[in-house]
Amino acid sequence: MPHSINFLHRAEPDAQHRKFQRSRRIRLGALVLCGLVAAWALFVLFAAGQVVASALDGRDALYRARDAATALDFVGAGEELAEADNRFAAAERGFILLRTARFLPFVSDQIAAADTMLSSGREMINALETVVDIGAELVRLTGFSEDEIRQMRDGLAPSATFDDLSSETKRAILERLSSSASDLSYLAARIAIVRSELNAIKSDNLIGPITAALAPFDARLDEAQQAVYTLSVAAELLPEFAGLGQERTHLLLFLNNTELRPGGGFIGTFGILKTKDGDIVKLETRDSYAFDSRVDPVISGPIPSPLARYNAATAWYFRDANWSPDFSESAQSAIRLYGLETKVLSPEARVDLGISEETFDGVIGLTPTFLSSVMGITGPITIGGQTFTADNVTDKIEYQVEVGYEGQGIPEAQRKEVIADLVNAIKSYVFSLPLSEWSRLIDVVDSGISEKQLVLMSVDTSTQDMIGRVGWGGTVVPGNGDAQMLVDASMASLKTDPKVSRAIRYEIFQNTSGQYVGRTTVRYTHTGSFDWKTTRYRTYARLYVPEGSELIRVEGSMLDDKLHNPTGAAAFVDVTNELGMTSFGTFISIEPGESRTLIFEFALADSVVEDIQNGSYDLRYLKQIGTQNHELTLDLDFDKNVTDASIPEDSGEWGDDTYRLNTKLDQDLEFTVEL
Repeated sequence: MPHSINFLHRAEPDAQHRKFQRSRRIRLGALVLCGLVAAWALFVLFAAGQVVASALDGRDALYRARDAATALDFVGAGEELAEADNRFAAAERGFILLRTARFLPFVSDQIAAADTMLSSGREMINALETVVDIGAELVRLTGFSEDEIRQMRDGLAPSATFDDLSSETKRAILERLSSSASDLSYLAARIAIVRSELNAIKSDNLIGPITAALAPFDARLDEAQQAVYTLSVAAELLPEFAGLGQERTHLLLFLNNTELRPGGGFIGTFGILKTKDGDIVKLETRDSYAFDSRVDPVISGPIPSPLARYNAATAWYFRDANWSPDFSESAQSAIRLYGLETKVLSPEARVDLGISEETFDGVIGLTPTFLSSVMGITGPITIGGQTFTADNVTDKIEYQVEVGYEGQGIPEAQRKEVIADLVNAIKSYVFSLPLSEWSRLIDVVDSGISEKQLVLMSVDTSTQDMIGRVGWGGTVVPGNGDAQMLVDASMASLKTDPKVSRAIRYEIFQNTSGQYVGRTTVRYTHTGSFDWKTTRYRTYARLYVPEGSELIRVEGSMLDDKLHNPTGAAAFVDVTNELGMTSFGTFISIEPGESRTLIFEFALADSVVEDIQNGSYDLRYLKQIGTQNHELTLDLDFDKNVTDASIPEDSGEWGDDTYRLNTKLDQDLEFTVEL
């Protein structure tokens, strides 16, 4: 039988042929689809690389803009911000393709995180552009040319200083700064929102590169937020304290924290500061003892009982004015006592002391710790053949006013003139600093305020409200939830405080009756020995806790020191309500080389117990003005599992019902624990 060459094909059934064709089309379609997916994936990967590269370039430009602004190079800062904006815009264009991959479960988290980073970066740019514009305008108001500013920035002549500016220029700068206060406050709030958005996207699902980029970016945002916030507060307060538009008179209190008092330190020296339009019209200091001694026979009035009981005080003198741990309260007492004592001074005494009646607009308190920080910028200062440095200024002043003046033939009434000379020298050095160095000074002031070595008070109600809100006044604000503050008052202990360390331990637990109990243990360790400035440490210690807390017991208190209380009888415990809190006050004395422990045990306030039962516990631990970084240990047993904390425990402490943490009390601290 003859056959054609296509015999077999023609013999295949039509159905099988169609099936073959379909299979081939499917394979071809699959190949095309795979090719398209592969191409899409390549484009997505390429776009991702472009987005990451552009975003990192934009981030680096932001960093450079910040550095340029810090160096007063606002033109350069503006150029870097423009570059950052261009880079972030390029990254956002690349996101058009990246967003097509949002349907992928794991990838969607990365895209959302990167998208938020980009939008945050552009929001940050918008905020910083306004800050740079304000900074550039302030610099222009100085009258310096761009070339002069560049030479200042590079450390070359001319080296412009604050004293070089005219009164009219200073006033113009203050006016512009004051007018920008609301804008700066708004910008700080915008940056805070950006940070909250970034924190909201943090997840364990994020890949390494995004996680690595988030941490430093958030840290820089935190720096920027703090800088803008500080600038906004300064814009509100500086014109008031610098005397914008009219002369202002401020009472300066030198709070000697080597002899700790509730409001920061013993007021051995005070000053009168008059300012107008940024100029210091008058700055004079006086000896508080010399002032008080001239009114000794005639002054009278109520006195805090511990001062009479443990310090042998017969009246409440100006030098003891800061009995309250709230600086606004202590400042008001200082103003009142200054006025009372001035009124009873004889005309001859006023002339001798250089004292006159004053109407104060505000009070500024500063410790030797803060002065030492400022001298870290000014460098050594020589006065009367003595060289004072940041490291020795406290000890040298103490020696001069307590011992050294006698061998130099200086009358006792003039022994503290060295402080006046030093303060005026520091003022001159600060005002002669190149303007390019003022960023360092701003950092020192910012640290002094946060660490409560520099505190402010204004008699103007609205200004004082602002000071209280921003935490620049050493005010006691308990807040909601639990709160605590240890307050020491050195009682006839010379200048012993630097030799005495404190370790504070706060515990919460339930007793056998199921009652929530707080226990605060303070261990005092005296590392010094008897000498001209150091003796046994005698302190009237107060523990402030939420109002409604009930004292259970105090252990370790003493009726008086070892010499006056050889039997070791326990002291009285004063329970009072003040400043919106309850305080337990008692006395303890520590010999050189000795450690002693003071324990306060109390039933937690009902409001705190309710918070624990509702599953969210807040603690605000307040630092006393002038203190030096006490150790703080929290050991809080809630009898409920700890699920989260604003300040995490060490990982080894996770997974139980107790929150344990060791830290330093260098500023007011806030803790939130979720249960």
